[in-house]
Amino acid sequence: MRQLITKPFPYFVGVHSLEELVTKDSKVCIINILGTESRKVTPISHEYSGGNVVAGVQYGRRGVLETKLGDIPIFRSIRDVREHGIQFDTGVIYLPPAAVSQAVAELVNYNQKLKRIVIVTEKVSARDSRNVRMICQEAGVDIIGANCLGVANVWDHVRVGGALGGDNPVEALVKGSIAIHSNSGNFTTTIAQYLRTQGFGLTTAVSSGKDVYIHFALPEFLYAAQNDPRTKAVVVYVEPGGYYERMALEWIKERRFGFNKPIVVCVTGRWKKDINRPCGHAGALAGAGDDAIAKEGWFDDYFGIGPFDPKNPVVSKRGVRVTSIQHIPEAMKAVFDKIDEKVDFAPEGDLSLKPWIGDTHLKLPAELDIPLVTAIAPYDTQIREINKQVGAHYLRQNMQDKSGASRMNPKNQVSELHGKTVLELSQCSMEENIYFSLAKVMPDPQDISAINLLLNLFLKMDERRMDLVDLAKENECTPNAYIASQIALIGNKALLDMSRKQAKFIIDLIREFELNEEVQKIPEEVDEFIRENLFTKETQMKSTVSDMLLKEIKKSTRKHIAIQVCQHIIKLADKDGMNIRNHYEFLLASLAISIFWKPLLENRISRQVVEDSISYFYIVARIVAYSVIDRKHNTFWRKLIDTKTGSSSSSFTENAFKTLFNRVPTETELFEFQTLIGLTVTNGPGTISAKGAKESVSARNNISMSFVGFLSNTGLAHGGNGFEAVQYLLDNFTKTGLKDPGDKNHGINLKELSLAAVNEYAQYKVKEKETGELNYKRIPCVNHPVFKGNDVNIDPREQYVRTQLEEKGIYNVFLDFYHNLVQELFNEGVTKNVFCVNVDAVLAVTILKFVWKDIAEGKMTNKQVQDIVFTMFLFGRAIGCTAEIADHRDRGTDMDCRTPESKLSFVL
Repeated sequence: MRQLITKPFPYFVGVHSLEELVTKDSKVCIINILGTESRKVTPISHEYSGGNVVAGVQYGRRGVLETKLGDIPIFRSIRDVREHGIQFDTGVIYLPPAAVSQAVAELVNYNQKLKRIVIVTEKVSARDSRNVRMICQEAGVDIIGANCLGVANVWDHVRVGGALGGDNPVEALVKGSIAIHSNSGNFTTTIAQYLRTQGFGLTTAVSSGKDVYIHFALPEFLYAAQNDPRTKAVVVYVEPGGYYERMALEWIKERRFGFNKPIVVCVTGRWKKDINRPCGHAGALAGAGDDAIAKEGWFDDYFGIGPFDPKNPVVSKRGVRVTSIQHIPEAMKAVFDKIDEKVDFAPEGDLSLKPWIGDTHLKLPAELDIPLVTAIAPYDTQIREINKQVGAHYLRQNMQDKSGASRMNPKNQVSELHGKTVLELSQCSMEENIYFSLAKVMPDPQDISAINLLLNLFLKMDERRMDLVDLAKENECTPNAYIASQIALIGNKALLDMSRKQAKFIIDLIREFELNEEVQKIPEEVDEFIRENLFTKETQMKSTVSDMLLKEIKKSTRKHIAIQVCQHIIKLADKDGMNIRNHYEFLLASLAISIFWKPLLENRISRQVVEDSISYFYIVARIVAYSVIDRKHNTFWRKLIDTKTGSSSSSFTENAFKTLFNRVPTETELFEFQTLIGLTVTNGPGTISAKGAKESVSARNNISMSFVGFLSNTGLAHGGNGFEAVQYLLDNFTKTGLKDPGDKNHGINLKELSLAAVNEYAQYKVKEKETGELNYKRIPCVNHPVFKGNDVNIDPREQYVRTQLEEKGIYNVFLDFYHNLVQELFNEGVTKNVFCVNVDAVLAVTILKFVWKDIAEGKMTNKQVQDIVFTMFLFGRAIGCTAEIADHRDRGTDMDCRTPESKLSFVL
């Protein structure tokens, strides 16, 4: 090998000064010119440089690449280029890594006048890089790269290689006195733009790349910068890995070349210190003593000072190290002041944050509340269109066995809905939880009356609809079946469809005309749009219910734009003497949007959820309405469903209680009732009730049929099984003479009662085992597959509820009995430890407490009690499945709950 040496280097360096690295006289040939990146970048570089690309190579084909300065001819090979007599001194390679070494060899072999090669390709292997260096050292050719964006000579208006300066290098690369050497291509352009804020432009920008080999590294760059009369100072951006920087600084100290110009350096990548594989650039991987901290030390030793502090800008004449690229302009200005040099031009702009997009609903401290600015074109138009969108947007994906709504904590078996545990939800009313299932936040207290008004309104119906429910009951249908039969008939009824369309109209109006809380007066063009699209002279059906909805909207003092627009539309119609088309549905939509507007703007929920919210409210309320146990004797229920009476803002939870138990609940009963509902909201997406809902959405059913999916996936083993515990308690308490289960002074010896139950169970268990029956009945509501194995076991969910009840002074003899029972089971040796009383017991004992008096007086049959237990479960789970349905409609895809054939098996 013929070794060329360029003093002061022990190897060949063909560049004496940065001003000759690339010039306006450079002629360029691009290899793989029609590649994805090159075909976009090359025309811009060609035009910026005044037409410096004389040829391109696309192996195996000929053609042209069109540019504003004329077509660039394309040849089949480098040999083909030379055979056509085209002269060039610079080659640029865009090939895949494995082809780079061969392309370099061809460039060198077929062009004796070649001076430079820019290798844009990243991740060229170390072996190929070694071969490339050997070939070019022998031929006397300089290499820039690999893994770089090339070189820009700003004074000559020339760019060779990649996209330095982006799509508009004229704007990004401004003439000045600073030279940049950067391991990062993108940061080369960023630093150039930052420097302008302190009045600095560029002479030359070199994107060195950061593969393992850096062929035009810092030693060569500083040597050429020293010999460049245009360059007064240097900016260096350094990543971990390699010793090029230490070599350069040591050679300066050894006076191999007389470098005396200041350097401002930024060393990044401290976080990469302990990683053992490339993360980012292939060469940005530290070995022994070449991590970011080590490199910081090399430069700090050279400068004789520590890192730059903008609050105390101390620098040396040699320069300074900065900890962030945003400090480079200030540091360079301080260095220029130190060496008594002037900046290149008046500062342009600043580095203060100028956000184009912000969250106007998040309240920030004053020091963080940065005002928005209008974006530059074309981004201003794009952002304006984006801002017209509202609400959360989710990535569509396969949602089989997945949920963005619920989950179960595997450690404590406590289920969550939207991040709140069922224990927390048990402390909230039904109306709050119904809203929460959609909004993912609890309602504002001032919205509770509107939520109750809507839910209570949807209880109203023609009682003749219940004739089919009665028929179903006569045929011994379970509650889930007779309720589902009526929910299926809802379909996409006109009321729900029109309410959805009215909600869409209101949201479109607000977003399209960019209305917000800062608007002092609704513009006239908005009024004209409303008149044209919403008003009619035709008489619209109005009723007592409409009047109540109208009153609720008018009295709202909410300050958000949604309610203001709805109120404005109503006033405008009155002023014009016009009617609002589909007046009733408009009022429903207005009320729904007003209560869901805040979580919508906070991107907690999708726009689809808001537009569908009336449907969800309607269906959940209908589930309650159809669940009445004895409608012939339930005067409370009959009043609630009467369409001739107005709706009210009374508690929906209380009305649900009246529907089931045919009486007004006490304050204690209401608390216990809502506790049960909250506990049964969800048990995670794996329950068959949740899967039924999700699978129905997956089949692209409407919302009502998705609720039917949940209802049809409940049954006597899931939902109706709670009656087993009630029956067990009835068997043990029927002959005790118990009058009030809530009276602590009940006069029953619970220890004796539980001991008798234990002895009876022990005898049963022995008998069953003697006959070889291992699948004998267990005592319901004791023990748990997770909460076991300790001397005394506790279900934390049951413990939480029991504590809540005790704090409120609420007593339940049945729950007390259960705790005596598990202790006696252990005392008598029936169990090896004290079993837990699980959370299902809370459901059973509370419901039995509610109906005990009616059972004792013969007013309620066992079948009715069984239906109540089942229906209570359905109430809670309807709320949880509301969340599952909305979530799956937001995220899922058609047929995503289908089981692939590969996961199926045939059983003989």
